[in-house]
Amino acid sequence: MSNSNLLRLNRILVPLFYALEAAVLAGLGPPSAIAADVIGFHKVVLDGQGKLLPAIGPAEVAYDRFLRLRWQFIKNKVPDSPGPPPRSSYPQYYFYCAFRDKNGRLEPDNWMNDVGEKIPNWFESARLYYAYTGDSTVMTIVKGLVDYTIEHGTSPTAFSWPNFPYTTANAGDMEFRGFTKHKKLVLHEIQVDHAGDMGLTYYRMYLYTGDRKYLTAATNVADTLASKARPGSATQSVWPYRVVMDTGRITAEYGANWIGSYMLLDSLIEANLGNVRAYQDARAKAREFMLKYPMRTGYWTDGHTDTAINSNTYKSNMSASNTTLYMFDRPEFDPDWRTNIPKLIEWTEQNFVFRCAPGEPATQWGANIVGEQDDFLVKMDYQTARYGAACARWYAVTGDEVYKEKAYRALNWVTYCSNAVGQAFESPVSPKDKDISNWWSDCYGECPRMFYHAFAAVPEWAPPGENHILYSEGVIRNVLYGARKVEYTATAEAGTEYLRLAFLPASVTVGGTRLSQRADVKSEGYTVRDLGKGDYAVNVRRARSGAVVIR
Repeated sequence: MSNSNLLRLNRILVPLFYALEAAVLAGLGPPSAIAADVIGFHKVVLDGQGKLLPAIGPAEVAYDRFLRLRWQFIKNKVPDSPGPPPRSSYPQYYFYCAFRDKNGRLEPDNWMNDVGEKIPNWFESARLYYAYTGDSTVMTIVKGLVDYTIEHGTSPTAFSWPNFPYTTANAGDMEFRGFTKHKKLVLHEIQVDHAGDMGLTYYRMYLYTGDRKYLTAATNVADTLASKARPGSATQSVWPYRVVMDTGRITAEYGANWIGSYMLLDSLIEANLGNVRAYQDARAKAREFMLKYPMRTGYWTDGHTDTAINSNTYKSNMSASNTTLYMFDRPEFDPDWRTNIPKLIEWTEQNFVFRCAPGEPATQWGANIVGEQDDFLVKMDYQTARYGAACARWYAVTGDEVYKEKAYRALNWVTYCSNAVGQAFESPVSPKDKDISNWWSDCYGECPRMFYHAFAAVPEWAPPGENHILYSEGVIRNVLYGARKVEYTATAEAGTEYLRLAFLPASVTVGGTRLSQRADVKSEGYTVRDLGKGDYAVNVRRARSGAVVIR
């Protein structure tokens, strides 16, 4: 049978397999009720070495299927928020951090609403999925979240931290004013790092839509960050980690998750938008702090949006991971990136793989699985995906097969964390009495967006016989897929897009100018690597923005 016929057969059989699996799983209880050779709702599948294979087969389409199912769940399976109206007119993910499955009914977790984590991660997941599939409906979903947050979660101009995003809200609150219940935070208190991430999201939404209201929101965030930047130290970061916005009172001096804020300032500087001179000064302070302190000390501190961490020695995998992944796209950030990236991967292994919550494993069937932060070492799908992404991209830099193996097994483990309709189970190895809920931000934002990094590093993990933009650091729009052509508009003045194509490019143009095929993408042009059976890995390096056409 030909390769094309096999692919068509897969496309027929795979949906039938999932329909059957969904029917079987409908009668099962929660994951903790299933035997030890099962992860989540899936029986463990091993290779000849006894190591973990993807839960969702066939293997060559497993990651693709995982990503599609999670978005299909968001589109079709999420109930509205509990009443009264108008709250009940919005899906649960607008006003709640997480859900629990109660006998087939999704009930919202009443802990909080983690706006500052959820919105940036959902935007990144959506824009990468849109580029990968051409499905713009996911961008419409995220645009609604961003619009609501700007309108209902921005500080007044008269505040000490003016026109700045709220990063938390109480569960069910329709006006976002902070996580004041449970005595964790106080009214108007925010995490500055996540507010910076929100500002970057606003700017990227401007690039996608062209609507200047998002640019205004982004420059408001950047202006406040620039006015508050200070020289960092071992006890005080470039910005305080937590502040009360109306008075300016600092409630935590030290944090390390500043890559989003750095990227916001850097993006506006590159585009010559806003108060560029002030942004340059703040950007320099941020870079100097990150390289001088957490990069050397290992104190990648941030407590996530639902904690009241006030420490300069606390460790969180997320802040280190964000910095690691950024350096793959922008290695010029750190002159010692080739030394520091493998150190950061090892740091994750030491602190969050081999340190475990009671009763939880460090590894399963060859897969390292990863916890979240010092006070919450529970093994989680999104942290394991972060680790897999970093290992994959380091393999792409070095060719070291050890990292490819680590990435493959970790990402395979993550595929076990969804059922047949894309409902996530964030911590399938956690004991039942911990009652871990499934966070919208983690499971449907941070986790899936990591797979595109892996695709960029190892395009063989994307489906054969199909055309896909696998990853881009920059925002792209106007994506069109044809049988022998891919088109998109790149918004960044310079950047690299990674693709897997089912045809050999005859020409690649940017803004009508033809690019040359090269041996590498150290300068403008494109590379082609034969993947076999009519498929090619293509990397396009641009030195300009505009319409890209690959024929």
